[in-house]
Amino acid sequence: MASTFPDAMNTGVPAGTKLTEYTGPMTITEDRTVIDGKIINGPLRVMADDVVIKNCEITFNSAWGVDAEGAKNITIQDSDLVGPGYSGDSNSAILGSGNFLRNDLSKVENGITLQGGPSTVRGNYIHDLESSGSDPHYDGISVQGGQDGVLIEGNTILARDTSDIIINTDFGPVNDVRVTNNFLGGTPGYNIYVSGMHAPATNVSITDNHLSEGGYGYYSVDNSSPTISGNTELPAGTSPSEVSGVDVPD
Repeated sequence: MASTFPDAMNTGVPAGTKLTEYTGPMTITEDRTVIDGKIINGPLRVMADDVVIKNCEITFNSAWGVDAEGAKNITIQDSDLVGPGYSGDSNSAILGSGNFLRNDLSKVENGITLQGGPSTVRGNYIHDLESSGSDPHYDGISVQGGQDGVLIEGNTILARDTSDIIINTDFGPVNDVRVTNNFLGGTPGYNIYVSGMHAPATNVSITDNHLSEGGYGYYSVDNSSPTISGNTELPAGTSPSEVSGVDVPD
């Protein structure tokens, strides 16, 4: 049965979760650390593998909310990450590769910037992108080289200016990126960019999404041949509440 796309009601910290103040280290160096049910004031730097952050509220005034560059298989789920908005020069709520599930991300220049390797980005709500930078390039989800095996499924992305999802090869080749069953809207230039200008972008598929038209159109494709099929192309300004979502497995 159809369900609503992700929004503030079904992402982030689940209702009724008891949160306590986080008093642990802001730099995580121990593999398999679990941080659960915490209020975290400030950014986290993750330098360990298989770290899990869940049911947390993270508020930050810095470039990154969670910076997991170089770490393997990080999981961030059911959490709220709120950046500084126009009062700070942020980059992304999340930087890393791994599993990013059912989070509510806002007040940053970019929602999620993926690092090399495989990742699953599912059921997130990315919205209200803001930054005080002099020339921000807003993207909901950024895939810019070195990724192989990425699933972007069942998210709501309401971006602005640049894209909801950008897939390019500025930092290396990209392979096996599946974008499916998302709502892509807001006020981007294009909903999705796919570019293989600097290295190959192969096996990219964009299927069964709902797209509220960007200022220049739905797709911008350069030097790549993505599979684009089954998408519902909606008029600009259409909101997620005006269409039915899809059931996405946890």
